[in-house]
Parts: sequence; structure tokens; C-alpha cells
Amino acid sequence: MRYADLHTHTYHSDGTRSPAEVIDVALANGIEIVAISDHDNLAAYFEIKAYADERGVTLVPAAELSCAYEGIDVHILAYAFDPHDERIETRLRVFRDARQTRGRRIVERLRAIGYNISSERVEQLAAGGAVGRPHVARALVEGGYVDSVSDAFDKLLRPGMPGYVEKDRFAIDEAVTLMHATGGVTSIAHPTLYPDHARIVPQLLDAGIDGIEVLHPDVDDAAREMYSQIARFRGKMLTGGSDDHGTVKTTETLGTIKVPEDWIGPILERLP
Repeated sequence: MRYADLHTHTYHSDGTRSPAEVIDVALANGIEIVAISDHDNLAAYFEIKAYADERGVTLVPAAELSCAYEGIDVHILAYAFDPHDERIETRLRVFRDARQTRGRRIVERLRAIGYNISSERVEQLAAGGAVGRPHVARALVEGGYVDSVSDAFDKLLRPGMPGYVEKDRFAIDEAVTLMHATGGVTSIAHPTLYPDHARIVPQLLDAGIDGIEVLHPDVDDAAREMYSQIARFRGKMLTGGSDDHGTVKTTETLGTIKVPEDWIGPILERLP
């Protein structure tokens, strides 16, 4: 039996690890199937595919998509689509450009109220990947304005806080249609993190999402059991992942979640 981690991030979005480090740490923890699910970005997949093959790791094309549902920011994990399909890159490029603009607007808002950080430094921290609030948070930590990334979010970057700027999002049906059209499947990321999740998660499945991430550091045993039953009742798949971001988070997560290979047939059967 092989094991998978289907939710990891690199410095191509809001993580701190290189793609090679993700592969190496996963393998050291007995994980042989990996999805690098950077936000709106496939750069890590193309950078590391040959290396993963060389190390005997099955690399799943993946991305984490920000979607809007009833005004809520819902994250959808997309898997096993054709990474060379131009329709995907065209759509993701629009979101990456919007993230860049959003990052600059956040910095402008913070500078206007006395936080002396720069867009240039935030973009350096993004290392060529999609700019996100975690990069702004890291710049704030560097500047000594906050104690940690989570502190920056709580005080400045969450909705309702002075540095928050709305972002562009996929509609759920657009994300589902695009991924199905390009051969992929979708799963609801960290289902317990959404307001009123017990109501909206089943609705998202009924709207066409193919599965639920029931193995995740923020999904406790009771929620895992509930969402596993909900998924099975609807004939949906179960997925899981560590949601690893490297040193952005205070606890090491890569290696803590191991998804059995036999859970994810709908993903593996789509790989070339």
C-alpha cells in the first residue's frame, strides 16, 4: 500500500519549501504520491516532474482554487487535469495577475496607516509565485510590526481588518466545468474552516464537487466521520493532505497526513 499527501504548497505560492524539498520530505516520511497544490499556479509541477519520476514519486497535477459560494471564500482542490491544457493556464494567469494587483493594494493600505513595508519586498518573498496575504504577513514580521504570520492575519489581514482587500474568485460551477473539461476532479479543501460548513459542504457536493478532504490537520475525528459518511452517501471520493506551507506555520505538517492509495482511484486512474 502506498500513501499520498494531496495538499502541499511551495514557494511558487504561499509556502516556503522548494518543490524538491516537498518531494524529499514526503518520501522521507513514507509518502510516495504527492500533489503540490499551489494557489492558481502549476509552476512547481513542471519544475519538479522529472525529479519526482527519478525518485519514484507519483506527482499528481494539482492546484488550489479560490472559489466564491454565497459570499464565502471556499477553497477547491483540483487534481489530475491535463497540466498542458491551455484553457487552465489562461484562466490561472488571470488570477495570478489579479493576486499581484491585490498584493500591491494591500501594501498601499498598510503603508497609509503607518506600516512601512514595500510591494517589492512582498514580491521578493513570493519568489515569482502568486502573491498572497502570507507574503504580506511575512513582510510585516520582518519589519517588526507583528510577532508572527498568524498575528498579522488576526490584526491586519483578515476580512474586516484594515489591510484586507477582496480577491477575484472562481464561481463553483466554473471551477467544476473547467476541471472536468480538462480531465480532472475536484475536492473541497479543509471543510471545517468555512462558516456554517455543515450546511454548505453537502451543497457543494451536490453542485458537482467530486470529493471532500476529510484527512486534514483542521478536521477532527468527529468531523472526519461526519464528512466521510456524507461523501459516501453521495458516491463521492475522500481525499486528504497536510496543507503544508513549510516554515510559514509553527508546526511541521508534511508527513503527518497519509492518504491510503485505495482511497484515490478517481485521481490515479486519470494520470498518464
